[in-house]
Amino acid sequence: MIQETAGLFEQAIIAPPSDRRLSQRLLSVWAQAARGSYPSWADMRAIDLGADWNWVFVVDLKQSVGFPYFSYLGSELAKLSAVYLQGQTDWTLSLLDMATATIDAAVACAGPNHHERELTLCDGRKVLFRCMTAPLADDGETISHVVGCASGKLAEEKAPRLRIV
Repeated sequence: MIQETAGLFEQAIIAPPSDRRLSQRLLSVWAQAARGSYPSWADMRAIDLGADWNWVFVVDLKQSVGFPYFSYLGSELAKLSAVYLQGQTDWTLSLLDMATATIDAAVACAGPNHHERELTLCDGRKVLFRCMTAPLADDGETISHVVGCASGKLAEEKAPRLRIV
């Protein structure tokens, strides 16, 4: 199981490999589509985000009872649902679960919410993980959905510094 998860993680690598500005670009699309009110998912999709859409999700709040109901789940981000984290009592949390954990914060603050932390995979490796969520509204006023994205990279282990004596 650990080998399978590690292999999947190596392939997905959690973000467009050379780019760590995914959340900034999604936030820019959100602001461009907003025009003074909450944007709808249709408004956002009308703006070209290219391959970044593969790292985006949209959750329908009305249909989310106990678990997020995805209206949209990018193909690369979907792979993260099989990358599990190490936990003291619960080993069932995935990176995708961590990305959707900030949905309520975006609704509560009625605006974009950024979250960044270091996570530990089930095989012990560390991941520097970032996600951004922002509210959407079909009517421009009442929050009905949340859009989000996730990115990150494997944390590099720092070698001990050598000291000349």
